[in-house]
Amino acid sequence: MSYCLPSDVTALNKLFQTTTFTDAYVQTFINKAVARLNNLLQPHYVIPLADPVPPIINSIVADMAASLLCQTHFSGVNYRENTPMAEVYRKRAESDLEHVLTNSTLDDFENVVKQQPDVPEMRRAVASTTPHQNQHMKGRLKRFNWATQSPLSNVREWP
Repeated sequence: MSYCLPSDVTALNKLFQTTTFTDAYVQTFINKAVARLNNLLQPHYVIPLADPVPPIINSIVADMAASLLCQTHFSGVNYRENTPMAEVYRKRAESDLEHVLTNSTLDDFENVVKQQPDVPEMRRAVASTTPHQNQHMKGRLKRFNWATQSPLSNVREWP
């Protein structure tokens, strides 16, 4: 799934608006940018994001793709201003993404689903090395296990 169109990327700079930058050529950089963005969003949100994509995601992908496009296309050209231009797009995309993740601004969109935390049951373990435990020790182990269960699974009565 593409979060932006080639026209979104080529609209960023007049240098991209030539016949050299075909939609198929620009789409390869969009695909790379989407793969990178999905990798960064995956711990926080269910990916791929559903349509309609939030406008900030469209902007981040367009900037990432423009940065990759500048780095690849203009790397052999002696015109030195295009390399810093790639840095401008990259820094803007990183800054926007950091703001999105830090402030959870995507949470307000109805089609964006937060990733459920992968929380294993956090229990402390205690055991006895005694082969035949007495009733007193069994009771203590039972109470310890009950007290250290996660709140979600702690629905039993006190033993």
